[in-house]
Amino acid sequence: MEMTKTADMPGNSPLSAVTSMFYEPSRAFAMLSPRRYGWLPLLLIVACSLIVMVWYFTAVDFPWLREQMVANMPATERDAAANMMSKGILMGGSIFGVLVGTPIIMAIMGVYFMLVSKVTNKEFTFNDGFSLATWSSIPTILSLPLAAIQILMSSNGQLTFSDLNPLSLNQLIFHYEFGSSMAGVMDAISLPMLWSIALTVIGYQIWAKASRMSALLVTLVPYVTIYGIWFAFAMSKAA
Repeated sequence: MEMTKTADMPGNSPLSAVTSMFYEPSRAFAMLSPRRYGWLPLLLIVACSLIVMVWYFTAVDFPWLREQMVANMPATERDAAANMMSKGILMGGSIFGVLVGTPIIMAIMGVYFMLVSKVTNKEFTFNDGFSLATWSSIPTILSLPLAAIQILMSSNGQLTFSDLNPLSLNQLIFHYEFGSSMAGVMDAISLPMLWSIALTVIGYQIWAKASRMSALLVTLVPYVTIYGIWFAFAMSKAA
């Protein structure tokens, strides 16, 4: 009862947990222990992503973008592919991906954490795993100010999707061209993503009462597996 009262105090509200997650994550996860509020970060992430998508397609030089997207296709397929692409279709697909894809990814992560916890004899439900996935993804909301800066700085609207995230490894270090097989994986790995991984380790350690090493292994296994396969596939195509 006392824990519930503490969690509902103004200073310990779920909204305060959002800001605390950026500078005091251990306290934020401890604050959320009595009640997860996993829906709140999910709504924030989806809202910020939707704003970015709509703003991007409103501001982008679409004929230029379409040329970039078909540039690496065989000449015989290029015109047909370009004719199938419209701003409405691409924007609609992106919005659908945010609205449907984001919750599905969080749910898959929730199932993963639940199953791993059963194997390791930890009391960790699907709701715990789902909430851990959403709260650990809080750095994703930085996509809005980062994208806003990029869009506002582009006077001609010639921005690719990857340009919206200046903190990706591709933008910071590698600079693979749009359409390159290596560009996708390097665009996906970013400083906010690494930040999210660190938050997941902290959150799992606190909520599952696990050791730091156990939390690190549980968190890293899916990332190393997925990105390792993706990287190997991209390397094989680039070779």
